[in-house]
Formats: sequence, structure tokens, C-alpha cells
Amino acid sequence: MTKGTSNDRYSFVKRWLAVILNVPKEFGEAVSNFLMEQGATGIEELDEVGMREKLKAYFPQDGKEKGVLRALDRYLKSLQKIDPKISHPHIETFSIAEQDWGENWKRFFKPVQVTRKFVVKPPWSKVRLKKGQIPIEITPGMAFGTGMHATTKLCLHALEALLKKKGLSVLDLGTGSGILSIAAAQLGAKEVLGVDIDGVAVDIARENVRKNGVSDIVKIRKGRIGDIRKRFDGVVANIDLRSLRRMRIAFFRHLRNRGCLILSGILEKEKENFIQTYLETGFLRFVNVIQEEEWVCFTFKKIH
Repeated sequence: MTKGTSNDRYSFVKRWLAVILNVPKEFGEAVSNFLMEQGATGIEELDEVGMREKLKAYFPQDGKEKGVLRALDRYLKSLQKIDPKISHPHIETFSIAEQDWGENWKRFFKPVQVTRKFVVKPPWSKVRLKKGQIPIEITPGMAFGTGMHATTKLCLHALEALLKKKGLSVLDLGTGSGILSIAAAQLGAKEVLGVDIDGVAVDIARENVRKNGVSDIVKIRKGRIGDIRKRFDGVVANIDLRSLRRMRIAFFRHLRNRGCLILSGILEKEKENFIQTYLETGFLRFVNVIQEEEWVCFTFKKIH
């Protein structure tokens, strides 16, 4: 089985880095998703031996591959903390010439049903939708948020619950590819603002918004939460734990009365401390938590 991501920014790459590792079967999907969100242009599931499976991922050799390998090493160590019985896998790497890769990456990325309603697809792929399904077109490998990572899926589920009521306004902080902003618009939000500090992500999100035909509803801006003066019916943030803790008061200030706050990027082991951190503000009440793999997503509601 093979999956993959890429885009035109890789056209200049002359060589590719192949990364091979063995992981426990129960963590295979989580590791694959992590590799894709790190920019893997393809992932092959080579074989299974006992309770382990071998993964082979491809990355462009563009000067960023050392950082990817460091991030992978940290991620694998975090899995060991979840289950100490997991041995740290040996990672093999080797270089591949451009002519051996070509344009084959497009056949790796297929439409994926990420929630009951949403199907995420690349621009070159056609998909037959079931009744009630909504397509989101995202060029993979460009910015965080292809719909493959557990935290993105969880936020999409939470948005579906929030936007059962139509005509709400939504702030998407750390918008990445713009997938959550696009989903909010397609679910009936009347106004969506996607914000990111990364200028490349902002350009990508704007293009994805245009491709999905929601430019009249979704606006994308480069900036931080402190640059925003408006309040919203809902705020969603799928970012790192440290930023979520630091911005808790800022989130509250950008919520309208009885507005909902959707937060992900939190590991299950950090769940209890995280809830307490937000409840001790006295401004929010806990609504619910949903989980996929080792990741969780919280919904809070502004008390007044």
C-alpha cells in the first residue's frame, strides 16, 4: 500500500531521501500521518513481520531533511513514553535520483473520507460522493492540514457539531492549508477568518480557499491573535500545546458570549492538566473531549 503528497515546489528537486523504519502495527497509521505532515512525498507500507510493519517514506533533499529526521526521532521517543515496551526503531536512509521518482507521487495520494461528511481530495483526483458528503480540495504537501492527521480530523468533527447552527462566525487560528476554514464555510458559517504567522501557509490557504469556491465567506490573513479585534461565535486552533496554554486568555477575549472554543494538538497523557489550565480561568466551561489515536480535541464554551 502506498500513499503520498507533493506539489510544484518540488519540481526543482534533483534527489530524494528515502527513510525506512519498522514500527509496531498499532502505531503504523500514526507514524504514517506524522511523516506526511512533515512533508513526505510518498509513504509505502512494505511488509509486516510479526507485530511490526515496515514503512518507507520519501522526502525532497532540499536542505530540510535533517530537521525532518530530528522531528521523527523526537516523535518516536514520544511514542515510547506512551508505551515503554516499544523499542526505538532503527532508521535507514538513502538517496534516490530524480529520474527514479518523476511524477509518480500523484498516484500515491487518493481521496480520503476524514469524517462522515467530509472527503479530502487532491486537485487531480475525481471522487464519487455519497449523499450528504462534502468534498474539500487540498493540494497535499504544501502546509499542515491535509486531513490525514488525527488532530485535523478531530477538529473537523468538532466543527460539524458546532456548526449544526448556521450563520455563525469562526476564527481559525494557525490555519495552515486552510482546511478548517474551508470546512467551516461549507458547513454554513457566514464569516470565517483564517490566520497564520507563516506567509507561505497564508498564500497556500488563500489558493485552497479559491479552489473550493468559498472566497466570499473565508478571508485569510497573516498575523497573530493579538492583531485581531473582532469576536467570533467559534474559535478553532489546531496548534502546539505550548501556544495553546499561552493564549488561553486571548482565546477567551475573541469569543462572543456563549461562544465555543475548539482546541487540538494535545496528547491524551496531557488531557487532565490541560483541562484544569483552561477551567481555572473561570471564563469557560468544559463541553466535551474526543480522541483519535493518542491525540485529543477539546470543546469549551464561554460562560458569559
